[in-house]
Amino acid sequence: MSRQRAEEILKQHAKRATEKRVALLGILMDSSKAFTLSKIEERLTIPIDRVTIYRTLHCYEMMGLVTKMVDHKGICIYMYNHEAHSNSHVHPHLRCKACEKVVCLPCLPSEYMNQLVKHEIKEMYFLMDGICSNCLPT
Repeated sequence: MSRQRAEEILKQHAKRATEKRVALLGILMDSSKAFTLSKIEERLTIPIDRVTIYRTLHCYEMMGLVTKMVDHKGICIYMYNHEAHSNSHVHPHLRCKACEKVVCLPCLPSEYMNQLVKHEIKEMYFLMDGICSNCLPT
């Protein structure tokens, strides 16, 4: 990851490119994996307290830079929204148990989404665990 690219992205969103923000964004940008808070802390090369990490991740989520998902254990994981990732449509994700990549799956059918408008949905997390097509034995 280029530090310069992370700084550009933050400036595009009218955010100061502090050392902590750039470091945290860099960890997420460098991977197609999703990370728990603990994994993010392990990867950081500069000291950042947990509250700052949570606040920064929440800020990135509100900016559309990061997708927050909840795994089957109820643990939040965070993934950078690369250009190939469409955050504009609700779609499920698959986390590969072999390579740990997170793969976007097709958008949910319109019939399903139309049923949701009858309710007030606050948050939706769609994360499945399995094996991606690259890791399946041939």
